[in-house]
Amino acid sequence: MHGTFSTAGSDGTFHFWDKDAKHRLKGYPEVGGSITATCFSRTGDIFAYAISYDWSKGYSGNNAQYPIKIKLHPVVGDECKPRPGGKKR
Repeated sequence: MHGTFSTAGSDGTFHFWDKDAKHRLKGYPEVGGSITATCFSRTGDIFAYAISYDWSKGYSGNNAQYPIKIKLHPVVGDECKPRPGGKKR
């Protein structure tokens, strides 16, 4: 939406980044499992992420107690907007 993208992974955290300034805008605490997929809504006001087993330990690492969830994070205010004075393209 604003040239912002997210990173997430097996550590259970996600971060928003300004691609032009190559700067992290905001990081979030661990969510209780590996984040295996992320996506912003078309309008940029909702950030969705999936928590599930990431297969890093193969078939034998999966178990029925591992969380399987889809979470929605409302994007509020300027948490995904580039900071003033960042690099311009």
